[in-house]
This record gives sequence, structure tokens and C-alpha cells, in this order.
Amino acid sequence: MKKILLSMFVAASAVTFYGCSSKSEKEVGEAREAIKEDITTEKENVKQDLISLRNDIDDRLDKVSQKLEQANDKSKQELEEIKQNLAEQREDVQETINEVEYATDSTWVEIKEDTRARADEVKKEFDELRDKVAEAIDSK
Repeated sequence: MKKILLSMFVAASAVTFYGCSSKSEKEVGEAREAIKEDITTEKENVKQDLISLRNDIDDRLDKVSQKLEQANDKSKQELEEIKQNLAEQREDVQETINEVEYATDSTWVEIKEDTRARADEVKKEFDELRDKVAEAIDSK
């Protein structure tokens, strides 16, 4: 009798343990998927922000190039410097876009803060250059 009760207890414990184990595995799997979706969404948002910034820089480069054709010597030199700075910023932004595109989920955690900091720095420099462009164009 004791052996039968002990066997039933062991069998019930095994069933309970197995049921909890698969439930836990399912919850872990769902959590992993949710994290993966969050990372994908975050990467896409950062990438779109960077693409928008790159497009703004491209627009400004086009305007500076057009103004260069009409500029006098003094403003031409200023505009050439500004154009060079914009080209460098565009290159930095493109490199950052590439890093975001090729980042794996595990490397994203490591590079996301650096990526955001670089994007913020380029935005700040771009805003400063925007003012310089306006001044150089107005002094024409």
C-alpha cells in the first residue's frame, strides 16, 4: 500500500513538474519575443531618425552648392567650409545608419547609447551650421 501511494505521489509530482516546466518555458519564450520586438522597433525608430537627419543634411548641401555658384569670394570660402563640414556630418550619419542596420540584438544593447549620443551631437552641429549658412548667404 505504501509503495502504491509513494508511486502515485511520484507520478503526480512528475506531472506537476512537467506542466510547470513547459509553462515556464512558454513564458520565457514569450518574453524573449517581446524583447526582440522592442529591440527591432527601437532600432527602426533610431534608423528613421538618422535617415531624416541625413536627408536634412542632403537638402542643406544642395542649397549650399547652389549658393556657391552665385557667391562672391568671401562668402564662397565660408560656404566651401560649411559644405565640407556638412559632408563630414553626412558621412558620420551614414556610418551610424550602417551600424544600426547591421547591429544584432545582442550588439544593439551595447551600441544604442553611443548611437543616440552621436546622432544628438550631429544634430547640434547641423543646427550650428544652419545658422552659419544663413549668415554666409545673407552676406553675399
